[in-house]
Amino acid sequence: MRARKAGLRGLRTRGRTIGAVGGRGSDAATDGFVARVYAELAEELPEEDLGEDLGDFLERYEPAGGPGTDAEADEEFLETVREAHHRIARGY
Repeated sequence: MRARKAGLRGLRTRGRTIGAVGGRGSDAATDGFVARVYAELAEELPEEDLGEDLGDFLERYEPAGGPGTDAEADEEFLETVREAHHRIARGY
């Protein structure tokens, strides 16, 4: 059983692979923006392995269940990932 922890800022982050951006061109500005969003997400969620594509992660995600799980923290986690995914899709 895993309980999500909110507010893990300031911890060391692991490297992230820049994910695919559905339908967007691959220019330096776009790649830099995507890398920045992933870096911010990695800083906020250092313990999570989100993979290369946030959309795919969100489709496959199953909340941790069982006793001792924090549904509110789980929803906050999902909202953080959704927001990053939407930022990448919008390009800002």
